[in-house]
This record gives sequence, structure tokens and C-alpha cells, in this order.
Amino acid sequence: MNNNPKPTQKFHPICRGVSTVLATLGLIFVHQNIFALPIGANFSVSMKPASGGMSGAAFAMPQEVSAAVFGNPATLTQFPGTQFGLGASMLKIKLENTQTGAGGTNLSDSAADNYVIPDAAFSRQIGESWVIGAGIQVGAGLGADFRDDPVRVGAAPGTELPFNSELLSFNANLSTAKQITPSLSIGVAATVGFGLLQMGTVGQSGPDIPTGQFGGTTSSVHDTGVRFSLGITQQVSDNIILSALYKSKLKYEFTDVTSTSVAPEGLQTLTVEQPSEYVLGAAMNLSPSWLIEIDIMRNLWGGASTYEDIYKDQTAFVLGTQYKLGDWSFRLGYSHQSDQFRDEPNDSINSLHGIGTIPLPFIGSDLIKIVQTASTPVVSSDSVSLGIGYDIAPSTRIDAFGAYSFKESLTRNTPNVDAALELPVSSSYRADVTLWVIGVGVNFKY
Repeated sequence: MNNNPKPTQKFHPICRGVSTVLATLGLIFVHQNIFALPIGANFSVSMKPASGGMSGAAFAMPQEVSAAVFGNPATLTQFPGTQFGLGASMLKIKLENTQTGAGGTNLSDSAADNYVIPDAAFSRQIGESWVIGAGIQVGAGLGADFRDDPVRVGAAPGTELPFNSELLSFNANLSTAKQITPSLSIGVAATVGFGLLQMGTVGQSGPDIPTGQFGGTTSSVHDTGVRFSLGITQQVSDNIILSALYKSKLKYEFTDVTSTSVAPEGLQTLTVEQPSEYVLGAAMNLSPSWLIEIDIMRNLWGGASTYEDIYKDQTAFVLGTQYKLGDWSFRLGYSHQSDQFRDEPNDSINSLHGIGTIPLPFIGSDLIKIVQTASTPVVSSDSVSLGIGYDIAPSTRIDAFGAYSFKESLTRNTPNVDAALELPVSSSYRADVTLWVIGVGVNFKY
């Protein structure tokens, strides 16, 4: 039955609530998922000057000290003496969201399209069998800005969603490794994470724009968290090294990040966990000049707070190779990741029981499906990389790399939103994402 309600009587209040939900939920999830080369929210070691050229294949035989400090700490025993590395990468992202429904077709383009990712680490050999290392890096990050090109939720004015969100997770690592036997090494690492999260909508108020949808909803919250890593390497022959790694969760508690008038009303805390990880690796020297490494990673998104509501566990396959010719090193890499999106996401997020005046759960999981395409579109399953290194002196090497993730799409349909609200809101959302990265760095050894 269609009573043809007037927009000024019914449409705006409901759509305002829907838009508020989408804005808040979208900004909750955007924080660590658009940076995605090659494995979603986890940069791992794929953004480092040498490892980046091998798509992050560096858990058994890394080519720079930073990859050992932040990857498998047991590989630190492969870096004798004192070594130091400094680098930075620039990430370029193109995120488009296409909304199709009763309001027509609308294309929104995110303005959060480039980031700089610094990296620094050193190691020091202690005696014959111990090595210590430390470093800082950006371990995960975000990017979505629809302030100038809002996502359209419905057909009427005032249903556009100009959200802006950003989170950076800085990691400081202290790692140590011991060579147990000439062929066996173990290592442990402690990570302190510092997370910065900004979330909210930004824009101008006006007679056709519902109050509260724009200015005044932006917030900035920070927290710290810790995790540990345990790794092992085993040289099974003169030319083959096997490795295994476990990383625990990294937990952030973003206190008072959003509010609700749903009982019990007030400010709410959102728990976000970077997932625990397992990595198995194998590196082989096919010749004194030719190295090949294969790593298999398992990210347990399904057991990580907040992520578990939209993601499922994910497996990534990484293949990298390096060929040395005189003072030059040539690198090539490829990665493939399984689909990490749940086909049917949960109908609520973590412990949140409401967003503004809207209770959670609300209209099944359809709102979360929109969030999947508007805020967390890590959809590329294949990436390739190229890298080059040059020994400018016996103790100094400069590295550079470039990597590209192929364009893919993620589409979600939301029929229940239309039926429940009896309003002409969009019923199909598609995310199209491409990204590439370039990086450069220098490594010293003494």
C-alpha cells in the first residue's frame, strides 16, 4: 500500500535517521581497509622499499632489516653486525561508489586519494647468537572522504551522505632473535600501537538539509594497544629456509566515539581489533644470484572485534623473486587474496546498541551491506609489483619499488531497506577500487 506521504511530513525524519546510521557505521569501518596492498587492513611488510618489490614475500628471507623487525623476528639472525633502514612509500587510491535505485544513478568519488607511509628500523648483533631490533612504521591506515561528492541514500534532497573519516595505526616494535643452532632461529617481538581515529560528517546546513546530518558530527579519538609476535626459521638445506609466524591481536578501545538516545542512552565505546595472523613461508636460492620466496598468510578477521561483523577469515598467497646482477638487484612479486567479505554481514556492530535515535539491529543487515561498499571496499584480489636495488657502496644500498592492485568491484543490493521504509531509497551499491604504490629507501650495514 502506498499512501504517498509528503516528504516534509515523513520522508526527511526517517531518511535523516538512515543517513545518520550510515554515516556513523560507515565511518566506523572505513578506518583501516582502503589501504589494501595486498591483504586488506594489514600492510604487513608489503610497503617496504625492498620487500615491496616482492609483494611482501619476506617472512623467511627478508632483504631489509625493517621486514625482519615487523615481519618474522626470527629472521633477524640473518642480519649480522649493525644495520639500519629508512624509507617511505606513497599510496594512491581511487575509490568510487555507484548508487542505483529510485533516486536514479549517482557516482561518488572519494577525495582521500593519496597517503605517505614512513618506515624506519635498525638491528644490532649481540655476541655470536643474539640480535635485537627496533623500528617504527604505519601498520594500517584509512582513506575515505565524500564531503564534496556525497553518497546518495535516497531520492529526496537531504539524503546525501558527505562523510569523512581517517585512522592511522602507528606501530613501534622491539624485536629479538636467537640462533639456537646453525640452522634454527627463534624470535619474539612486542608491538605498541597508537591509533588515531576521526569520524563524522562535514558540510553545510540549509533549509533542505536535515539538522544534525552535517556539521558537528565529526570526532577525533585515540588509543593505544599491544600485541606480540613469535617466529621461527629452519634451514633445511644449503639453499632452502622454512619459516612460521604467529601474531596476536592488536586491540584498540575508542572510548566515547559515538552517542545514542536509545536506552541506555549516552556515549558508547567501540572496540576494534587488528586480527591475529599465521604465516608460513619458504625461501629458496635457486642460484647464488636468484632467490624465490613463497608465503601463505591467514588473517582471522572472523575473530576480531568490529571486523567480524562484516569480514570473514582470509587467506593470502604471496610470491616474490629477486635476481642479483653485480651491484643491481631486480625484484618481482605477485599476491592473491581470498574474498574477505561476508555475504551476509551481521545486523549490528560490536557492542553498539544504537546510533543517534536509531536502534541496532535495524532493518536486518542491509545498512551494513551499504557500509561494505561505501566504506570498506577492499575488493582487489590480485596485485603485482616490481622493484630494483643498487649497491652504491659495500655498506649502502638504495631500493625502490612500485605495485599495483587490479580494479575490481563489490556490489550489494538492499531490498529490505526499500520494503521496510516504504521510501524511494537506493537499492544497489557498487564499489570500484584501484590503487598503486611507489616507495624508496636506503639500507646501511656496518
